Amino acid sequence: MKKIIYLITMVLAVALVGCDPLDEIFQDIDANAVPISGDVELELTDEDYDDLGLNFPNFGSEDQAKELIPGLLDEKFPALKDNSSAIVTYDLFFPKRDERSLIRYEVTDQDYDDLGHRFGNFDRESEIFEFLEWKYPSPADRTLVSLTYEFFNGSVNEFNNGYLFINGAWEMMLGFTDDEYTLMGEGFPNFSSEDEAVAKIPIFLKDKLKFETYEAGDIIGTMYKLFVTDVDDIDGDGRTDDRTTYSYVKYFIFDGAEWAEYNNVITQVLQFGHDGTTWVPDNTIKYTLTGEDVALIESSFIEKYPGPADNVGFFGSFDRRSGSSNFWSDDMLLEAFNVVLDTRNPGAEDGQKYILTFVVYTGSTGNETKAVIKEGGVWIYQ
Repeated sequence: MKKIIYLITMVLAVALVGCDPLDEIFQDIDANAVPISGDVELELTDEDYDDLGLNFPNFGSEDQAKELIPGLLDEKFPALKDNSSAIVTYDLFFPKRDERSLIRYEVTDQDYDDLGHRFGNFDRESEIFEFLEWKYPSPADRTLVSLTYEFFNGSVNEFNNGYLFINGAWEMMLGFTDDEYTLMGEGFPNFSSEDEAVAKIPIFLKDKLKFETYEAGDIIGTMYKLFVTDVDDIDGDGRTDDRTTYSYVKYFIFDGAEWAEYNNVITQVLQFGHDGTTWVPDNTIKYTLTGEDVALIESSFIEKYPGPADNVGFFGSFDRRSGSSNFWSDDMLLEAFNVVLDTRNPGAEDGQKYILTFVVYTGSTGNETKAVIKEGGVWIYQ
């Protein structure tokens, strides 16, 4: 009772003389509290980024987040000590670069002949990338090729997709057919403005990709067309005051239900543990499967899963279409991950975590991630 009366008296005294703000008193109480162990979840606010001295409400890298967040956790949860854990949600600046220069090209019969495609078409996605490397051996970074080509998939069809050269590799940008522009309400196979593209493409993607296995946070690159002044003489007629079709790159991000324009910021999660002295990031290792890993998976599962194993070995991507005879289920993937991780890190102890990134095919190629942890000597999904 005396302690309660003393605290009330102290608060009244502060209110009368105006010495320290009331919140500072309770901060002191928290700072001197008996250390406890607990688990917390924190989503950073704009104010938190300001308190960390950042000019924008996001981190520039994951390393920066790992460096600065522990101090923020100490400030917000001073009583949490040894064996405590914190799951922190934060924004990361993760720019996806658009095009810098444009090439329009339609693959010719001679091109197919020169590369040994005697039927005048491609029938494997890998052949398109082989063509690009052959046709453009030294492209400038962020060169976009608006490529028209014939592709056999049960029947021969013409496609026009974008291929953006970035960081030394080609990335596919999903293009739209003439019929798809019509479905989006266009009288011609192009949009009238960028704003119109940004408004219509997410709606179209929701329907077009509704049977694909995209998850919240997935980003897809698209190539859309505008009919504009030919300032770079793309059509090669020697004029720069006429008009022609230009192609542009635009990225969209999935939230689990809807697609929206990607603004170069992604939401990430980091887990921290308190070691008795300070907060430290957990032991999760991010790993992207390599060509060697894919070859290992092919050889390890060619007898057990002949179709899927042969397919992933040939294309380098896991078929994630549930109706396909080459489908890789989550359980099959986990078997493959066990083989890869046991080979790459045979000494990993229980509790070691991985976030694995691998190439998948869902109608177009993209990346998928899975989180695993080692428990009882085997790798399981987190």
